[in-house]
Amino acid sequence: MKNLLFAVSLMWSIMACQKTEELAPAPASPTGNPTNIANPSQTFDATGQKLLSQGTFMGSGRYNASGSVKLYEKDGKRTLLFENFKVDNGPDLRLYLSEDKVASNFVEVSSKLNSGAFFVEVPATANLQKQKFVLIWCKAFTVLFADAELK
Repeated sequence: MKNLLFAVSLMWSIMACQKTEELAPAPASPTGNPTNIANPSQTFDATGQKLLSQGTFMGSGRYNASGSVKLYEKDGKRTLLFENFKVDNGPDLRLYLSEDKVASNFVEVSSKLNSGAFFVEVPATANLQKQKFVLIWCKAFTVLFADAELK
């Protein structure tokens, strides 16, 4: 009986994170540069930015993802730059920085995602010495949609 309840619970979690509508494309900027999710009128300026690491998104097996992410720093401010980003949509998707792919120790970077090119600021609480995985995570059902390891 206990195994049956576990199986039903697992199936419910999987079904709940089924694909829904597509992610919104990142807002276009007049210059064609990636835009910030929080303020679509801002564009990313790589001038003076130091590239610290980068990674390529992989889907979790059940979900598809593509694109790349780069971590930049300037004057102590860190930024994640997404390029050609696309992931299957689902409910309550979040962007995390984590120590691993199971989000055992993470910091939430954003509760909004776009497709295409965009950037987000990294919270000061992130420990980038340990939190090297960028996760697309379904918070409501604790399901990994995609990840990229920053190397």
